[in-house]
Order: sequence, then C-alpha cells, then structure tokens
Amino acid sequence: MQILDGKTTSQKILNNLKREIGTLKVKPILDIIIVGNDPGSLKYVDLKQTKALEIGIGGQIHYLDENCSTKEIITLIEKLNQDLSITGLMVQLPLPPHIGTNQVLLSINPTKDADGLSPLNLALLFQKNNQAIPSATSLGIMKLFEEYKIDVSGKNAVIVGRSPDVSLPLFAQLMAKDCTVTICHSHTQNLAQICCKADILISAIGKPKLIGKGYVKKGAVAIDVGFGIDSETGKVAGDFDFDQIKDVASFITPVPGGVGPMTVASLLSNTVQIAKNNLLK
Repeated sequence: MQILDGKTTSQKILNNLKREIGTLKVKPILDIIIVGNDPGSLKYVDLKQTKALEIGIGGQIHYLDENCSTKEIITLIEKLNQDLSITGLMVQLPLPPHIGTNQVLLSINPTKDADGLSPLNLALLFQKNNQAIPSATSLGIMKLFEEYKIDVSGKNAVIVGRSPDVSLPLFAQLMAKDCTVTICHSHTQNLAQICCKADILISAIGKPKLIGKGYVKKGAVAIDVGFGIDSETGKVAGDFDFDQIKDVASFITPVPGGVGPMTVASLLSNTVQIAKNNLLK
C-alpha cells in the first residue's frame, strides 16, 4: 500500500504557481464568501487565504451572518462579478439550510468561478469544453492520479455519494479520461458488492469509517474525500476505515493530508488560470 501524499504534492503545485504568478503582468485576486460561524469552515477558509497570500494571490474574505438571506449573498456575488479587479471568487460550502445553494452557485459568473462549482461549469465539463473550470476537489484528485502515474483509462471507478460539488464533476473528469464510472448513494442496493468491483473507489459522504475491508477490492485505489469526527476517538477521520483497508488497497489517501490540501492547491491553480485567460482577452 502506498500513501497518496496530498501535502507534498500540493506543495509542489503551490511552488510552481508562485513562480508562474511572478511572471504574470497582473496580480491574481481571489475573494471568498463564508456564511455563519462553523469552526471547520472558518479554519478552512483561513487556510485557503493563507496559502493564497503565500504564493502571491491577493483578496479578502467576506463574512456574512448565518441568518442572512439568499438574496443578500447573491447581491454580494453580483457586486464581485462586476468588479474587474477581482480575478475569481468562491462561496464556502456548506451553506445554512435556509439558503438556496443552487441559486447562489448559479449567480457566480462562470468565468470567475474559482472553485468550479457553478452548474454552468459542470455542464461545460460534461461537454468536454476546454473553457470549463473544474471543481477544485475533483481537479485535485485528478492531479493526484497524475502525480502518482495512476492510469484511469479503461478502469472501473465507483464514487460513493452524489454531491454536485464533488461526485458529478469527478464523474465528468473520469469519463473524459475513458474511465467507466458508477455513482452510488443512500438508496443504492448491494453497495458493498458494487464497491468490491471497483479498481478506483472514491467516497465522499462524510461518515467516518463507514467503508471497511468488505467494500474494497484487492489492489484498488482508495480516494477518501470524506471528513468527520470519529465518535470513538474524537479525532478527524475519513469515510474509509484506514486500519482495515491499508493492507488491501494499492494506493490510499490519508485523512487529513490527502484530498484536502489538493483541493486548496487546485482552487489557487484555477484562480491563476482565470488570470491567464483574462490576459488573453
């Protein structure tokens, strides 16, 4: 079993981005919107801005009250859409239950959608349009495959979870690489049997240690997008029971230190790409 080291790989990407930013005629700016006071989201947003500043990307965090309306968020997004000094923007998910998440994401100008979560960018991904901005998380996973020379062409991939921000864009990107992809969810029957046929097994449901040895094919690549608190240990854990599958999988992402850092690096990579696109206009 080999660890897919997201920390080391993401740092390589960030180092390259820093050098590239130094050659650009304009400084990229990334603005981030966060709603509410969820500690995990606040910490993640701070990390994103810290990494951005380290490599030369400016921008600010816009903090909105958890009781704000969908309209208030969209009004702010429209203002940022129109600000020519801002390269890209993103909204930290999840949003409070009363907020219309799809409405919010649709209001982001797709050419400024640094996190790649606009439904319009998702549609472009399925059309294999090279103007599409991919989801930062799915792009991060694809970059891990590339770094570790994992060929997905012709392989069977199973994605557990059907989130529009991870599973659907990942489905599109894997399909574009000639991978056969199955998406499973809470109503899928015989989940373990389906997972056991996967050459590449990806879980993005946020239920610690849900997936154990009985779900993983010998030699499979295990990608853990889940993130939660293990009720037994009180520590951060992913969807996979790492101890159970470490001797079964050929590659596995750790939690933390796997997909998370790659998502941040890919967000900033998207921002730099948007800046480069703007220079060509």
